[in-house]
Amino acid sequence: MDNKFVWTEDFSVRNKMIDEQHQTFFSIANELEDLIQNGAAGKGVLLDEVAKLGDYAFYHLGTEESLFDEYDYPAAAEHIAAHDAFRMKAEEMMNRVRDEAGDIRDLAKETADFAGNWLMNHIFVMDKQYADFFLEKGLK
Repeated sequence: MDNKFVWTEDFSVRNKMIDEQHQTFFSIANELEDLIQNGAAGKGVLLDEVAKLGDYAFYHLGTEESLFDEYDYPAAAEHIAAHDAFRMKAEEMMNRVRDEAGDIRDLAKETADFAGNWLMNHIFVMDKQYADFFLEKGLK
C-alpha cells in the first residue's frame, strides 16, 4: 500500500528533532493504516497501535511546548491552544475506539486519518511559524 502520510521536505520546520518527530508520527499513522488495510490484525493489535499513535502525539506536542517555554516563543499561547484542541479530540477518539462496540477497523481508520491529517495541516499552518524563530535561537 502507498502510505497516505508521506513526509516530504515541504513539511520541514528546519529543526532536526522536530522533523524527526513529525516523521515518526507519520510512520505510526501509516503503520495503523497498514494494519487496517491488511485486515488480519485483531482488536487488541489495533487498540495497541491507536494507543501508540496517541501516546506519541502527546509526547511530540509536549516536546514542542517545552521548547516554547524554554525559548519564550511569543506565539506559544495560540499554538498550545491548537494542541489542546487536538488533545481533546484525540482523547475522545481513543475512548471511542476502546469503548464502542462498533467496527474497530472503522474507528481505528477514523483515528489514524484524523491524526495524520491534523498533523499535516498543523505543520503547514502553525509549526512553520516557529521555524525562523527557533533558527534565530540557534536550534537546528
